[in-house]
Amino acid sequence: MKQALIGIGSGLVAGSLALGLMFLGPLSQPNEESERIASQTNAPEATVSAMPVESEPEPTVPEIIQCSVSELEDAAEILLLQAQVIDASTGEVLFDRGSGSAARPASVMKLFTAAAALETLGPDYQVTTRVYQDISEPGKIYLVGAGDPTLSRTGINQNSVYKKAPKLVDLAAQILKVLGQEPITEIVLDASLYGGAKGEYQSVWDSRGITNGYMSPVSALQVDGDRANPAAKESQRSMDPVIRAGTWFQEALGVAATDAVITKGLAPADSIQIAAVKSRPISEWIDYMLIVSDNTLAEALARLVSLDVGLDGTFDSLTESYKRALRGTELNLQGLIIEDGSGLSKYNQASPEQVNNLLKLIDAGYGDFEIILDGMPVSGTPGSLSYRFEDAVGSITAKTGWIRTGYTLAGFLDTPDKSRLIFTVYNLGDVTASNREAMDDLVMGFYDCGSTLVNR
Repeated sequence: MKQALIGIGSGLVAGSLALGLMFLGPLSQPNEESERIASQTNAPEATVSAMPVESEPEPTVPEIIQCSVSELEDAAEILLLQAQVIDASTGEVLFDRGSGSAARPASVMKLFTAAAALETLGPDYQVTTRVYQDISEPGKIYLVGAGDPTLSRTGINQNSVYKKAPKLVDLAAQILKVLGQEPITEIVLDASLYGGAKGEYQSVWDSRGITNGYMSPVSALQVDGDRANPAAKESQRSMDPVIRAGTWFQEALGVAATDAVITKGLAPADSIQIAAVKSRPISEWIDYMLIVSDNTLAEALARLVSLDVGLDGTFDSLTESYKRALRGTELNLQGLIIEDGSGLSKYNQASPEQVNNLLKLIDAGYGDFEIILDGMPVSGTPGSLSYRFEDAVGSITAKTGWIRTGYTLAGFLDTPDKSRLIFTVYNLGDVTASNREAMDDLVMGFYDCGSTLVNR
């Protein structure tokens, strides 16, 4: 409307000027009044051409979401907490509680055992158990342990917990073919490769490992991990796996060895090999060891590593043997103490940070470490995580750990926000099942937060 009124006014002024010129004629010089009129005439043109200036909208800053697990961390069942959580894609530490301090990792130690075995022995390594004949006494034979606890007394087409394991019946068949009608008068059991004549059981290990059936004495010669029931993961063990191996070997030989005397001793250097069986590749040992946390296999691997790096296969050699075995990984192993390969000892020492650094190599596919990843338990699938993390089935891959003085867990979280987190958690103290549940709740907190997890 304003512009329309200005246009009408301008037309009236122009018309008045035209009438004036008709009566007065052209002026030779503009006077003050004509300049004033001209300026009034030009002003509306400037007003008409002016346009409003639109300002650019200010950029909006996205809201930063922060996710805390402080309430879960403060639960009464969380005792002494040591933990570290890392974003696998960036390497950023999202959560840290005393991760640099070495402490007892329980069965998380088996990750180091697997890594050391793969670095030294290699995934295709097989253990050969041999039988020798005395050159001066043809009826005297020597069963020599080589560190294979999977050697089995199961029959043909039967399996122990160790699938496709070598069998005593196969050794027996080879022996009987060589001896023919020669009766077996003596069976000598040679377990001298490592450990004592009856095997070794750490004094710090809970004796219930024998009766409850989750651990056997460490011996280079044993059968089915010394289980009373070869097909049961947890089955009562004995305090002398060597003599039990001899008894089961005698049974496999049948009537030819009915009257044989079983003794312990050493195979002479000049004895003659008459039979041999090979274990499955240790890649298969590692797979089973990790998924069900088999302690006997872990101890066997630890001793084989020690021997392979030039040490004597004793408990005392393990710290140095692991450090030698893992030298090529460039892991910082300062403060690492290996009392055993299984993690049963409360005197083992490994920090959550060291565990996570190993997990980084596993996640990156270093060397043959993909075998470790493949063997680690997965939530909601058969193994030691089968009944845990029901709200994250298939999304948590982790090695479990438990001793009387702590629960531990270490591995990978594939979270709802598509992040991948590397984590290690220790909940240390005199623990019960409620402490494991609180630790699992905390880990689920990490899982739910994903990459938005904050360190508070």
